Amino acid sequence: MPFFLSEEDWTSINESLFLLSVPGMRESIREGIDTDLSDCDTDLD
Repeated sequence: MPFFLSEEDWTSINESLFLLSVPGMRESIREGIDTDLSDCDTDLD
């Protein structure tokens, strides 16, 4: 039985694979997830 994937899903998978291939990105994402919103800047540079 063939398995079909939408273009949007395929793009999302490729973006995730790319981001996880960048050294340190996985840890940076995890750190960001664990950061309390009150500790984040509200002003954009």
